[in-house]
Amino acid sequence: MKRAIPYLVVTILAVLVLSCDRNSAQDEFERQAFSTPQNFTRSDNNGNIISNDPDDWRIGPLFEGLVEVNAVPYPNPSIGLRFNIELLITGLEAVSGLEVYTRDQFGRPFIIYNDNRRPLPPGLLDFFIEPSWLTPSRIYSEAIGLHRIFIYDGNGNLITYGDLKVE
Repeated sequence: MKRAIPYLVVTILAVLVLSCDRNSAQDEFERQAFSTPQNFTRSDNNGNIISNDPDDWRIGPLFEGLVEVNAVPYPNPSIGLRFNIELLITGLEAVSGLEVYTRDQFGRPFIIYNDNRRPLPPGLLDFFIEPSWLTPSRIYSEAIGLHRIFIYDGNGNLITYGDLKVE
């Protein structure tokens, strides 16, 4: 019995350390998400990537192996066309809802899309964002520019982020 206690303590500590590393990795990912966008991944009307921004559309550590960006938003940049986005949910009960945000000119977040299904079913989840949705006024001319998009699960965990450009 005395030998079992040290093993139990070591096991508990290992689990705590691994979960702390995972949380710190997610925290770092989220910190990076709130940096000022510098570039964006260019894609054509069919979803083909023309040029890649390595900071765009990475998957957060909490969702690695459970969610993939199947198709980055396209077309990007957009001149009046909606952005199409495809996520592939590969884990059973991996994602509890979906909320997509951007920020206004003062840095305040506002929601532009949500899916309340909990959990989201495994498979392809495709949705779109109208360029005018990227501004609280919903006026296209006010949406012109570069916008950081944040995709969260319904529990407030950041899944991925990237940049959309409206011309």
